Amino acid sequence: MQTVEDPIIRTLETIISTYDGVAELVDEKTLNVLLPEEIATALKIEEETTFSTAIDTPNSQFVSYNSELLNRFSEILADLGSVAALGVKYDGYLKTSGFDKLISQNIVPHNGLIRFVDAKPEMTRYILCNVAYTAEADEKRIGMVSFIINELTGVTPVDIGDALFWESDKIPVDDNSLPQKMSESELSAIIEKTSGSLIQAELENWQAKLYRALARDEERLKNYYGTISAEIAAKIEYKGLSGDEKEKELARIEATLRELERKLADIRERYALKVQANLYSAMILHLPTVHINCTLQRKKAKREVTLVWNPFTKIIEPLRCEVSGQPVYEFYLDDTDAKIIGSASWN
Repeated sequence: MQTVEDPIIRTLETIISTYDGVAELVDEKTLNVLLPEEIATALKIEEETTFSTAIDTPNSQFVSYNSELLNRFSEILADLGSVAALGVKYDGYLKTSGFDKLISQNIVPHNGLIRFVDAKPEMTRYILCNVAYTAEADEKRIGMVSFIINELTGVTPVDIGDALFWESDKIPVDDNSLPQKMSESELSAIIEKTSGSLIQAELENWQAKLYRALARDEERLKNYYGTISAEIAAKIEYKGLSGDEKEKELARIEATLRELERKLADIRERYALKVQANLYSAMILHLPTVHINCTLQRKKAKREVTLVWNPFTKIIEPLRCEVSGQPVYEFYLDDTDAKIIGSASWN
């Protein structure tokens, strides 16, 4: 699969797939798309068209961060999202043995013990989240990040392999058939934190560019107004000013410094990155998995945990650090409740 490096093309590809459109890369700057009729109408373009970030690409819609077309995408992303549910068939055999060895090889509590209890096939709810965002500073950008949450363990982002690859394996489900394992507030917090981290990563290069531009302009302003203040101070010294004349020149220095602060505030506002994001859509997935029940023990503290083996990835999924929320295979346990704490958060 071709990796998309152009951030605009990558974003358009994600958005179009979210709207059930078809997107095919021509090259890293060009995307052929087939859009649903209502989306094409909202964007005021043909259903079958080509987007390009290269202005000289023939027979294409040029798109940049300042183009009207990207603003139209931003407007349709401002609409409320939707939630749907589907199941995925798995025709293979879900084994329930051999997990004690897999656990000892993959799950490592550095200061405690983990013991295998049993394993059994179970359905697990996963939630595919699409979060749209708009970022503004000296220009405006739109984007979308997507990630999957294992609702049982709270681990995110998690990989589900090729579970969604075959259309024929997707089946309708009643989402009420599986009890919700996580409260709305817990789920919202995870979505907000994960999307924030992913959006920050996407904007990292732009933010670094803004910091450099801000530092450059601050330095220029400070040098310019610093020179003016120094010249006034030198004038006072050179002419030996005193009394009202000196006070007048000192007032000019004070006014110069006030003007500097005003200018600095203006450019800091101009380069400040403001981001708005919303959960645009979510897909609840019912996947056949194996739940592996284990006990964690640290001194007298003991608790039960459930690990998930995903047949679509053929791996045991990680647990979740209960301090940082990060996925972990290696961790520490606290003395009171055997709480799972990743190395980065362990004191």
